[in-house]
Amino acid sequence: MENLRMEKKSRRKIGGRNEEDRLSDLPDGVLLHIMEFLTTRQAVQSSVLSKRWKNIWKSLTTLSFRFLDGIRKYNKYVSHVLSNRDHSISLHNLHLTVFNSTAPKLLNNAIKYAALHHLQKLTLSIDFKFKEIPNSFFPLLFNCQSLIFLDLFISSSHSSLKLPPCLLLPSLKTLHLSNVTFTTRDNDSVEPFSACTSLTTLVLRHSMHHHSTQTLCISSLSLSTLKLESMVHSHTFTPKIVLSVPNLSSFTLENSYSSMCCELSCTCHLPVLKEVKIDNRVHIHSSIIINWLGLFSNVRTLTLSSHTLYILLKYLHVGAMEVQPPFFARLESIKIEMDCSNLISIDEIITGFDSVGKVPDKVI
Repeated sequence: MENLRMEKKSRRKIGGRNEEDRLSDLPDGVLLHIMEFLTTRQAVQSSVLSKRWKNIWKSLTTLSFRFLDGIRKYNKYVSHVLSNRDHSISLHNLHLTVFNSTAPKLLNNAIKYAALHHLQKLTLSIDFKFKEIPNSFFPLLFNCQSLIFLDLFISSSHSSLKLPPCLLLPSLKTLHLSNVTFTTRDNDSVEPFSACTSLTTLVLRHSMHHHSTQTLCISSLSLSTLKLESMVHSHTFTPKIVLSVPNLSSFTLENSYSSMCCELSCTCHLPVLKEVKIDNRVHIHSSIIINWLGLFSNVRTLTLSSHTLYILLKYLHVGAMEVQPPFFARLESIKIEMDCSNLISIDEIITGFDSVGKVPDKVI
């Protein structure tokens, strides 16, 4: 009986060890794939499990740093991970947040390291409390020819990040910019994206400040998706955005902060335009919205927020319009997105569209 108990106990131990070793016995490539679903901190912590795990995290191609335990510890942790990973392995994807006065040094070191290791995707959040955000990392960033995705988010309430007049990123495909300033050398007009010859998706947020250029030209032969979100802040002039994007297929315009709107124009008829969404949540004159719609009269699917439609139906009366609405020759579908403001009912929407001979396909 005693021998039987010992045998069962031995089997449990062996079984437990085997179960534990099944994960450790997997190839490094499989373990690395599993680690990609963990936070970088969790992946690094796996090094204490055993000698087998000690160096696996060092081959990660994605690093995502989440702020914990204070700025000094966070900065030290980021530096530790970058200096101890396997430098022969490319770094494809980097998520980084930097803070306050310690940020410039950390940011420069991180961007320099990433650029030297063939970085492809960068998500960078900058939280500074300076009147002017340091941009000494620009030469490092804009010499990163392998970069295909860039998301720059500036969370400072005091200032924005001043971008150079031209972004030299020929491999870049997707660009998100939030709270940046476009500056120019002369004539107060800037065309920052013309050298981004592979760019297909552009998202701009809060990026026409009072000290910004007066005219922003968005010029690209490759751009297919464009989204503008609450672009304008307080100005002593009306900023202008000029679109030269003949291959644009999707356009979104959202305005939820300022009643001052940019003057929007386009140099082409957008022959391949498929979908347009306009969501205006502030009080502006209906003629501004009509002018916006006129630029996109080639669209096939038009989506309006209920607040945008409310402004149109409130100020426009068929037969007595100050500005005539555009004719949508290729329009196949109209969608109305309802919001929580309850400014307009579904019945009012149907009645308003009946008066112009078109009923929306969908109210959501």
